[in-house]
Amino acid sequence: MNPQITKMNESEKFKEYYKEDSITDNYDKQREGNIYRKQKRQKELQIFLKLLNKKDGEKVLEIGCSSGFLTEQLGEVTAIDTSKNMLKIAQQKNLKATVLEADMFKLPFKNNSFDKVITMRVWNHLNKEDLKKALKEVRRVLKPNGILVFDIEEKNWLRRFINFFYKRIFEVTGFKVHQYGWIEIQMILYDEDFSLDAWKLLEHKIGKQIVLKCKTKKLI
Repeated sequence: MNPQITKMNESEKFKEYYKEDSITDNYDKQREGNIYRKQKRQKELQIFLKLLNKKDGEKVLEIGCSSGFLTEQLGEVTAIDTSKNMLKIAQQKNLKATVLEADMFKLPFKNNSFDKVITMRVWNHLNKEDLKKALKEVRRVLKPNGILVFDIEEKNWLRRFINFFYKRIFEVTGFKVHQYGWIEIQMILYDEDFSLDAWKLLEHKIGKQIVLKCKTKKLI
């Protein structure tokens, strides 16, 4: 990691981390580095698409589109990321997408701009403080009864332990992952004016990823 990044707070580190060429150039390859990872990624994709249930005419925002793995499936969509290189790759995968360099903590959109917001494998890198900030911004740009789809990693000490050594042994890239308890994430959603509408579990070899579909609770 760039030495300058170590002096930043965690949200700033996260944004800068995925701008590095060493991360961008190998992102898809590492996410599909073996059959298990490739199959899991495809299963995860189908869960996200089913919960989003995008319909014609809906305005959808994707946060943290990275190399466009999800963007490619969304048709007309506004996709944001902080990495210009990632956005170039995402645009190539979906020419219908509007891709923008933007900060998820300061979204460049007016209140009530989108029907649905989706973010995949992004917010599991946020600590509680930053997750609440991101939720506030999404709440602001979503229309009344808007839909938010995102994922978290369920708390599991064994998975944290194994991931720590796995990344070092196999030199797998990826920013720090934060885990959340089931009650904890529901409390966070309640505090930020979201209600939980549905969820699906993605089973890892160890631990679980929870994909959540949420609705805005009331008008701002």
